[in-house]
Amino acid sequence: MKIVYVYDAIARIGGVEKILTDKMNYFADVCAYDVYLITAAQGEHPFSFPISARVKHVDLNVRFHLQYRHKAPLRWWMKWRMDCDFEKKIKKQIAQIDPDIIIATTYYKADVVCRLECRAKKIVESHCVKSRTGINDGIKRSKPIQLLHERMIRKSFLTIEEKCDAIVSLTDGDSKEWNTDSKRKFVIPNSIPDLPPATSPLTVKRAISAGRLTKEKAFHRIIATWLKVYRIHPGWRLDIYGEGKEKKSLLHMIERLGLEEVVKIHPFSDDLEQEFLDSSMFLMSSLYEGFGLVLIEAMSCGLPCIALNCPYGPGEIIHHDEDGILLPYFERMSPDGHELWDMATAIHRLIINHPLRRQLGKEAKENSKRFLADKVMIKWIDLFNRLTAQ
Repeated sequence: MKIVYVYDAIARIGGVEKILTDKMNYFADVCAYDVYLITAAQGEHPFSFPISARVKHVDLNVRFHLQYRHKAPLRWWMKWRMDCDFEKKIKKQIAQIDPDIIIATTYYKADVVCRLECRAKKIVESHCVKSRTGINDGIKRSKPIQLLHERMIRKSFLTIEEKCDAIVSLTDGDSKEWNTDSKRKFVIPNSIPDLPPATSPLTVKRAISAGRLTKEKAFHRIIATWLKVYRIHPGWRLDIYGEGKEKKSLLHMIERLGLEEVVKIHPFSDDLEQEFLDSSMFLMSSLYEGFGLVLIEAMSCGLPCIALNCPYGPGEIIHHDEDGILLPYFERMSPDGHELWDMATAIHRLIINHPLRRQLGKEAKENSKRFLADKVMIKWIDLFNRLTAQ
């Protein structure tokens, strides 16, 4: 089996980059497939996660980010030139490799991949809620340009739905958003390589959260909640691990609330597993999720997790009051922030009840076994075999 992955660059520490790397390594090392990674702009950037020596890497040297050095209309002209350059180069590489399967993500050039004229079956991975993908990308645009941007995204999705051989979503909720026949829609969750040998004793007076510091992760909600927790449990602390555009705003919020001694923001950890093991609960307050891989990673360490039941991941991972706590979802917070009392109450409940922490943590670790690589990757192998047999 010859498989090609297409992506911008494995240069950022993020969930998509990690899971793509894990899958490429599994297919190359465990399945002995011929695996290729085609990037547009890896350049001299080191891979953000280790990639097997068996994975063959080709970089197209198309630096799309350079367009943002210029203002319109020069930026639009540069984008058009680079789009043409990318399509020309990827057609050439695909013709040379002649793969059985090409995999792209909705984050990057999936419509271009679906239009390629070749024998390969095209799979598109949806790593985010379809209705949210690409909308809040952090780039400031005027209202008319933003509307044009969103129209182009919808056009891209129409191409994907018309021409792809399979759309693989991480959750049932996201899968239902794709408007194509059910025979081309599949749900395969993200996976973890294995279970950590150790389990958190759940005795450290610390809660933990982790992820990109962006608006959709809504870490400001957790920080605001912690003010309520701190007033009752001043000995407990909150540690957040991540980087992103909201870091400065979040640090200012911590200072404004007087929580500098008990709430800390740390860079991404090279050993997040150990941080989980040194904590007693995991918190998530996202506005939306593609899946919530970090939830599974925390649960695999025996941590009880408290999460808003946002679209779509947490509700398909956590069993409420069995292996974690799911809270009612809200997109906008009222001025008095009364919605935060649900999370504050849940945290308080776990703080005062160590046996409950142990019971939920024990079941969380058991539940996480559903997402072990050997159980999830067989679904990918079955999909590859089904598509190539057609």
